[in-house]
Amino acid sequence: MISNKTIILCGLLYMFFLTSCQEEGPADNQTSGHIKISVDETYKPVMEEQLKVFLARYPNAHIVAEYKPEADCFKDYFADSTRVIFVTRELSKEETDFGLSKQIVSKSMAMARDAIVFVTSKNAVKKDFKLTELRSILTGQDNSEYQIVFDNKNSSTVRYITDSLIPGKKLSANVFATNKSEDVIDYVAKNDKAIGVIGVSWVADHTDSTTESFLQQVNIAGIWPDNDSVNAFVKPYQAYIGLKEYPCTRNFYFITKETWQGLGSGFVNYLCRDGQLVFRTAKMFPLRVNVVLRQANVKH
Repeated sequence: MISNKTIILCGLLYMFFLTSCQEEGPADNQTSGHIKISVDETYKPVMEEQLKVFLARYPNAHIVAEYKPEADCFKDYFADSTRVIFVTRELSKEETDFGLSKQIVSKSMAMARDAIVFVTSKNAVKKDFKLTELRSILTGQDNSEYQIVFDNKNSSTVRYITDSLIPGKKLSANVFATNKSEDVIDYVAKNDKAIGVIGVSWVADHTDSTTESFLQQVNIAGIWPDNDSVNAFVKPYQAYIGLKEYPCTRNFYFITKETWQGLGSGFVNYLCRDGQLVFRTAKMFPLRVNVVLRQANVKH
C-alpha cells in the first residue's frame, strides 16, 4: 500500500515539474514581454519613431534598443546578447555556417532602402560632387584639403564606402571617425573643408525636431552618378532612392534567430506592415509595400 507521505511527495514533484516546464517556456509573445535589440546607429532616428508607435500600441511590450556600430550588432547576435538585430547587410556564408554550428537558424529580410549621404557646411564653397571626385577625395588621389568624417570606424557607412564605392582601395589619411552621427554633423557644420558621411535618416525627416535642426546646420550634397542615364547632380530624395538614381543606396535588414513567435517577431512583423509608413515618412523607400511613383508636371 502506498503511504500518504509517498502520495504527497509525488504530488510535490509533479507540481515542481510543471513549474519548471513553464519557466523554461517562452517568456514573451508578439505583443508582450521584455527583449533587447541591437540596431545600427545610423538608423537611430527612424527606429526611435518605430518603437514609439509599436510600444504605444502594445503597452505590455518592453523593448530596449541599443544603438551601436554595425560590427557590434553582429557581435551581439552571435554572443547571444540579442535575438534580433537591424543592420545593412545579410549574413555572409561564413557567418551563416558559424551560426548553424551553434544551432542558430537565422531569418532575414530587407525592410526598406535608404542612402549614404554626404554633408558639407553651409559655408562650403563646393556643395555638390561627381562620384568620381568623391572617390578621389576618399582615396587621397586628388591631394585636396578635404577631410572625410565618418560616424564610427566600425560603422556600416565605412563598410559601404570601402566595399561598394572604393573596393580594393585604401582610405585617405585625411579620413577619420567620430563616435556617432551627431558628432559628424557638429564637426562638419564648423569646418568648411569637411565632408561628413552619414545615413539619410539623420537629415531627412522634416517632422522631427532633431533632424530639422541638423538640416539647418549642414548642406546635403548632390551626387553626379557614373552612368550616362543621369546627367545631373542627384540628391537623396525618396523617389531617387527607390529608383536607385541616387548612386549610394543600401537596404535595411532585420536578422532574427527567434524560434517562436516572440516579441522580436512581433516587432519585425509590425515593421514589415504598418511600420512601412514610418519608413516612408522618414524619407526611406519602403520595400514591403507597393509604392507608386508618379511623374508630376511643375508649372513655372
